[in-house]
Amino acid sequence: MKQFFITFLTIIFIFEYVSAQNVDSVKYTVCHKTYGKIIVDGHFDEPAWQQIEWIDDFEDIRGGGFPEYKTQAKMLWNNDFLYLAIKFEEPHIFANITENEQQIYLDNAFELFIDPDGDACNYYEFEINANGATWDLQMNKPYSKGGKLNTNWNIDGLEKAIFLNGTLNNPTDIDNFWTIELAIPFSAFDEYSDEKFSANGTKWRLNLLRVQWHFDILDGKYIKKTDAKGKQLKSDFWVWSPQKRIDMHIPERWGIVEFKD
Repeated sequence: MKQFFITFLTIIFIFEYVSAQNVDSVKYTVCHKTYGKIIVDGHFDEPAWQQIEWIDDFEDIRGGGFPEYKTQAKMLWNNDFLYLAIKFEEPHIFANITENEQQIYLDNAFELFIDPDGDACNYYEFEINANGATWDLQMNKPYSKGGKLNTNWNIDGLEKAIFLNGTLNNPTDIDNFWTIELAIPFSAFDEYSDEKFSANGTKWRLNLLRVQWHFDILDGKYIKKTDAKGKQLKSDFWVWSPQKRIDMHIPERWGIVEFKD
């Protein structure tokens, strides 16, 4: 009986240790404060951008592998805005959606997920493609827990820019990369966040996602690939902080961003 009890406690200890390791293994980065002006043009040539490093390259959403094309990101902040710079290595830049408030993830796209107070509730999602079309929404909780999306939430005052080192929707050439630069007002998160953005030392749960579709070129157009039965292949998902499974709506797996002067 004593041996059984010791074995039982050992199993519990191992389980709790592994669980803790899984929680602690999310990515972490520092977001530095800038005091100079950032011009949102997609070029990242201000001294503030030049002085900071890229965060870790994006990985497969399940972890354990780096995609064929590199995705890089940087972050800055000041008293009013969170700034993001994202660079996508891409030999074929294409996007079909041109209007806002659509399902942008049906194109190759970038998505941003933010949970300011880290409670896995009342978090935010933002999507943008190479056309600059955007979709912003708010979730009261993850879909797995019965969450519902709120499409009435908007990032008022958003500044955005796209730069293409290549040609959009032209399969006859080989492109190099495209970039997104964003200035997101902190005021956009006030309504649904229990914890407002404060200052130096604040930590947010945050993740970055690249949606990448498989395609063929047919009659001079990009066409999403299908399998032998004609079923459209699913997209790839590449992220900063791996989710361990194909589901972005696990806020506990998002990375931690600490704002510092």
